[in-house]
Amino acid sequence: MKKVAVILLALVMALSMFSVSVAEGVSGTFEGESSGFHGPVKVEVTLEDGAITDVTVTEAAETVGVSDYSLSEMPKRIVEHQTWNVDATTGATFSAYAVKLAVKNAIEASGAEGLDAEVHETAEDETIDTDVLVIGAGIAGLSAAIEAANAGAQVVVLEKLDRLGGSSVTAGGYVYGTGSQMNSDEEIDGYHPDEIVAYYEERTGGDMDVDMVTYWAEHSGETVDWLIDEMGVVFDAGVVASGTSPALRAHLTSQGGGPIMAPIWEKALANENITIIRHAAVQELLSEDDMVTGAVADHYGAALTVNAKAVVVANGGFDRSKDYMAKYVPNSDNVPSMSSVGNTGDEIAWGEALGASFVFKGGVMGMHTTDASYTLTGSINLLSFLPTLGVNDKGERFMNESLDYPLFYEAMDKNGTSCAWWIFDSSMADFVPLMETAVNRNYGFKADTLEALGEAAGLDAETFAATVARYNELGAAGEDEDFGRAGIAPLAEEGPYYAIKVIRSTVAGFGGFEINTDAKVLKEDGSEFPNLFAAGECASGQFFATVYPCSGSMLSISTTYGRVAGQNAAAIALAE
Repeated sequence: MKKVAVILLALVMALSMFSVSVAEGVSGTFEGESSGFHGPVKVEVTLEDGAITDVTVTEAAETVGVSDYSLSEMPKRIVEHQTWNVDATTGATFSAYAVKLAVKNAIEASGAEGLDAEVHETAEDETIDTDVLVIGAGIAGLSAAIEAANAGAQVVVLEKLDRLGGSSVTAGGYVYGTGSQMNSDEEIDGYHPDEIVAYYEERTGGDMDVDMVTYWAEHSGETVDWLIDEMGVVFDAGVVASGTSPALRAHLTSQGGGPIMAPIWEKALANENITIIRHAAVQELLSEDDMVTGAVADHYGAALTVNAKAVVVANGGFDRSKDYMAKYVPNSDNVPSMSSVGNTGDEIAWGEALGASFVFKGGVMGMHTTDASYTLTGSINLLSFLPTLGVNDKGERFMNESLDYPLFYEAMDKNGTSCAWWIFDSSMADFVPLMETAVNRNYGFKADTLEALGEAAGLDAETFAATVARYNELGAAGEDEDFGRAGIAPLAEEGPYYAIKVIRSTVAGFGGFEINTDAKVLKEDGSEFPNLFAAGECASGQFFATVYPCSGSMLSISTTYGRVAGQNAAAIALAE
């Protein structure tokens, strides 16, 4: 029996070795697929003798600019570590996980084993000396870095996420400005910078820093020209009106913020004077007396210390922080954010420790949407921008449904509605597939009659019926006497009808460091820090009150003052 047992054991071991050797020897190219943010993500994985030699993403309908780094970096990590189970890149984690799972599925289809070990990115404690430290790689931070580097300074950029671009890359693609090469004709209404200042006075009710807004307005055309001539940005949609002003000041790309940010970060990455370190979350600013001497960041669990002669803070805003939203914008503290996941207001604690002055007025860049996890107008979110009958949760019409999105947000806030319902009929045939998608994803309802639709949405039957009757009456007359919406038309007499949910969301928080026209951060006593600068959303409180004046302002202001910060930081650093 003992001999038989030994033979059986040897046979089992041999079979086991045979199966392992077969698995380890797998070669070929195998396909895998997973669900991405906007659709399937497909990959091809090449194995040679059981080793991963190549991963190629063959199909992905992800957000341009946001997912680019994940789609390129994840295959590199997988090949380097010989496992699909690597850390997902931050900033576009949905896309990163889609690549991981698609590779996992391809490997499983191949029959290869031993390629699933969990591996994490690591780093060692390190200290770096540089001329200028820039915190944040959005449009303000990269503009500052490029200008400082072009002045001859060595620049280190610390970016909290793995991807670059911050919230700028997910913006609508507008850059506001006057006097650029695209709208420099003095015959164009709104050409003069003082007309921008007057417009801002009107929209903020005078609650703005006139000097700061004036400086930006006077340099806004130069900012646009810098983006075009130096960065290579193409505003292919021309110059359009934005906000409530008819003046043609908003320079627009047809594909959102990606075509603005991609050329900028390509310039930064190619600049020999700039070192960009990703996944480096700053924990504190270092200081000695009045001078800010650098920062300490968490870099994959290691302490990364950067000593610098001048520091620029440009790390975005705070609307992803529940605590800061509750403190500074209490009327919006439970509203979902569509800004960068890095917008957690880290700079507030750093500045408070230094005794910096802050400006907060309770404002946000308010947006309306259906699914806050998507992009501004992506997929079903486009429906909330289409003019039709809109009612609150009681079934009452309460606004002009075509209002500019900041005013739309304000109207929902003042009305106190938890969500609105956009009532569509099937006459908008091009958008019916999106409506069906929204219903299937539980963001709306469909019914053959308006009565049944209102009941499904939980609207008061009598109120909703009266609202529809009044809306159809105004539509038949072709004039909206109640809210002044142009192009109003009655709903179709026959269904089906759709009710699509519309909610408030935010894409930025207004507030942060108080700065001057040199982009220097001010102290609580009104004096300035000698070598600390700030730009972008983290220094936006002096430009806005509570309601955003117009699309393109934040990117324009961020670029203008980012450039100023970089130029002045370099001057200080190189003067020593």
